[in-house]
Amino acid sequence: MKKSNSIAWKITGKLCLWMLIIVIGVSVFFFNFTLKTMSALYAENFHNKMLITYEYTRRVLSDVYVSVTNNIFYIENSLDKPDGHIDVMERIVRHGTRVHSCGINFIADYYPQKGHKYCPFAWRNPANREEIKKEEKGDADFDYLESDWFRTVIDGDTAKWSDPFYDGYDNKTALAAYMVPIHDTNGKAIAVLGADISLDWLTEKLAETDSAYNATGMIASDVLGLKSQSFIINRDGRFMTHPVGSHVMKGVFYNYIKPVGDLDIEVLAEKLRTGTVSEKESEIKYLFEDQECYLFFTPLKYTDWMMVSVVPCQSIDMLGITYGLEIIGVLLLAMLTFILLNFYFVRRGTRTL
Repeated sequence: MKKSNSIAWKITGKLCLWMLIIVIGVSVFFFNFTLKTMSALYAENFHNKMLITYEYTRRVLSDVYVSVTNNIFYIENSLDKPDGHIDVMERIVRHGTRVHSCGINFIADYYPQKGHKYCPFAWRNPANREEIKKEEKGDADFDYLESDWFRTVIDGDTAKWSDPFYDGYDNKTALAAYMVPIHDTNGKAIAVLGADISLDWLTEKLAETDSAYNATGMIASDVLGLKSQSFIINRDGRFMTHPVGSHVMKGVFYNYIKPVGDLDIEVLAEKLRTGTVSEKESEIKYLFEDQECYLFFTPLKYTDWMMVSVVPCQSIDMLGITYGLEIIGVLLLAMLTFILLNFYFVRRGTRTL
């Protein structure tokens, strides 16, 4: 029996050595030749996640767009009833769950009885979002007639999203407005209807989405502290959303980016300014706040804004390495099973020797 076991161990030992060499060879091959491919696949996965976030954000902006456009016909057909405009503003805010405030700014002296400037306005009470406040703003409130946003919509007779601005009531809530011209019976633009969305609220929603995606990469996010972040910037690179409130409207995305190797940041800036969709993400690295990252970006439809997702390179690399280790673990388990079965059958076959 001892001789049988000795023969079995010798044969098993040699098989174990050869199997170990094979597994090591396969592992080296896998890491050297397929890790880059896996990183590219995971990069594409992050790109798709960015597009999902984009679709959610686009729907939010679309809800604001719908809240405004659904009331244009009614307003244009009730211009002879100025006292009813403020109720329309209240209705837009109440039914537009994403709308922070809404107002309609008329050209000078359109309603002489209301004053030189006239703007019915409604907004949500920050302390109680179910409460809608409203006010008829006039000459003493603010001068909008020569503002760029007003003149652009009136003179260009075009709808657009505004640049970010601060709420005129608390001077700290960052907003952006969807603005459309209102026409009289002759087709002349005589007012600007605008609905505002809170950029702070939008920042929170992007943060929630990022947290959900980061939770799927527990090793990278929890152990290494690597987390992807999504931002909305305008074409000049200014942050419209940022987890740090002081960066909104003040920080410029390009100032946080540094090249890796001989990359030219101006090339990236030009892509963002022209609304280019990112591609070959896993082949281009940048330093974002001194951390190597991949960038995924796409323009937000019907706006001059860009959505940018910043993903640490190590997050994607760790996913690829984890996948590789799982494959190696399966190979090692298969090798161990084979060795044990081999030992069992060899020992049985050598008992008669």
